Amino acid sequence: MDTPAAALKHDPVVSAFCDWSRALKWDELRAATHKAVKHELLDYLGCMIGGRALMGLPGWVAELTERGGRADAHIAGAAAVPAPVAALANGYYGHVLELDDTHDDAVLHAGAAAIPAALAAAQYRKLDDPKKLLEAVLLGIEVTCRLGMATNLNLVDGGWIYTPLLGHFGATAASARLLEVDDNTFHHAFGIAYSLASGTHQSSREGVSTKHAQPGFAAHNGVNAALMAARGLDSVRQVFVGEDGLARVFLHGKFDLARATRQLGAEFETERLSFKPYPSCRFTHPVGSAALALYARLGPRAHEATALDIEMGPQAWNVVGRPEPTRIFPAAKVTAQFSAYWVAAVAWAYGEVSPLHVFSEVPPTPEVRRWLERITCKPYGKSSSADTRVIGGATLTVRGPFGIETITVNAAKGHPDNPFTDDEVTGKFTSNVKLAGWSEEQAQDFARYVLELDRQTSLAPLYQQLARPVTARHIAKGS
Repeated sequence: MDTPAAALKHDPVVSAFCDWSRALKWDELRAATHKAVKHELLDYLGCMIGGRALMGLPGWVAELTERGGRADAHIAGAAAVPAPVAALANGYYGHVLELDDTHDDAVLHAGAAAIPAALAAAQYRKLDDPKKLLEAVLLGIEVTCRLGMATNLNLVDGGWIYTPLLGHFGATAASARLLEVDDNTFHHAFGIAYSLASGTHQSSREGVSTKHAQPGFAAHNGVNAALMAARGLDSVRQVFVGEDGLARVFLHGKFDLARATRQLGAEFETERLSFKPYPSCRFTHPVGSAALALYARLGPRAHEATALDIEMGPQAWNVVGRPEPTRIFPAAKVTAQFSAYWVAAVAWAYGEVSPLHVFSEVPPTPEVRRWLERITCKPYGKSSSADTRVIGGATLTVRGPFGIETITVNAAKGHPDNPFTDDEVTGKFTSNVKLAGWSEEQAQDFARYVLELDRQTSLAPLYQQLARPVTARHIAKGS
């Protein structure tokens, strides 16, 4: 006989997140956490504004704006729309260049759903307290990362992309926090999010645009879940631990409940985020870092290379390294971004991998194609101790008249063990917003504002920049 809903206890994971949301106070956090959150917010805003500039306003986004509705929040550089719609569009723009953060151990993009949801919910509430926004961003990222860390099912076996699947709950937590809901409503919001949660790896397999829209779907659903719960929609109590909860149904029981909440409020996964220098899947980044380092080592002789052989971790190889024609010679933007071959070839051809290459080198030009034809890729051998759950490193061996050169990269540039400097974080933001027509001075001024957001008295400058018209580059192919 089924247990009546009223008799069920609340989910312990949701309860822990709810309790921490209630207790979280910005001024009680350590300086390292403050810095990590502000760096993350700045990085995401740069990715979002740059993505908006390069992708323009695809027809499907225009469809959402043309439906009308209450003008709650701004899509970057476009109309003010209902808050969930703004979250959806900004979630897409922030992720579409594949330049937004990752948490390498959780194997997901931590802010891709949480930040656009927080921005939309903050505007919906007409929030003007910067610290409250920062608290919500931290909460959403921690929820997302901790769920990812607790998941012991790799991408290939599960078929999920954890960024949108688990990002639903980070987006919901951030939105619920900003709506200042009570504990019971917080639980119902998570239950509603569970009814909506999705996000599969098939979109990246096929190289289609829904791969980049999925975090937006999660942000949209998170805002909606919090709003609907606040207006009385009830939902399941046992989101993760229930008989048909997420742990069993989505993750086949490979979910560590204790890991999700261990040291919650004392240790912060946000401090272990990676910032991405290349516009491609994080699985390709060890390859990109290896290629650029070896390219620099060889100098002018690099272009004499006759073969480039890549070895990488088994999960990374399955996602970005399998020798399939569409991956070796990608004809679609998403396929290129999920190709270790393409990243290595662009790095070898130009000594850099930039967002503009995603457009100029898809399909590959003859210059890049000639390097693609010289690349092989395989997973590390069975003797490797690489865990199939982690991203892992990469080894690149290059052959030519100069002999054989090899390099192994275990922590790609931007990883917390090989981090961006403060200047590199600001430099990446500046580079991205210049794509939208910002001047160097404008970029630097706004970066300082965000990096000192907890000392500011208002969120008005942030909202003004979200509404600021974008100078589109008009180079997007498809959506």
